[in-house]
Amino acid sequence: MHKDYSLKREEIIRRLTGQMFQHRDTLGLQQKEVAHFLNKSDKTYQRWESTGNGLSDIFDLLTIFRVLQFSTTEIIDVLGLPPLTLNEVKGLYQDEETIRGIRENTVYSFISKECSRMQTNTIEKLLCVLLKEYLKKKGYAM
Repeated sequence: MHKDYSLKREEIIRRLTGQMFQHRDTLGLQQKEVAHFLNKSDKTYQRWESTGNGLSDIFDLLTIFRVLQFSTTEIIDVLGLPPLTLNEVKGLYQDEETIRGIRENTVYSFISKECSRMQTNTIEKLLCVLLKEYLKKKGYAM
């Protein structure tokens, strides 16, 4: 029997706004700082965090998840999606651990420390460009 995991919009917004506050608080960020990271006005972010009103663009939502460092399982819970299988959970946490290790112990970490004003997605794009150039020089087709 197929279980219905759909949530009403109001329930998703309630979960999301609560998590937005908790994540921002945990990260020690002010609302204006998060607004800056999202390229939104302070008032827009304040409205999103307090009521969820106007938060309907999927790209804004994905950026909030990234900026406020939501885990995959938290995103699934907030959106009311079906729970992951054990194998999916193992795969995700291996990926998250790999990503965390890369961010803490490699060129990524060096760039983020030396260029502290550079956003995460900019660093990731830069590393991708550098990798593509390196592979071209080594003769690998892209």
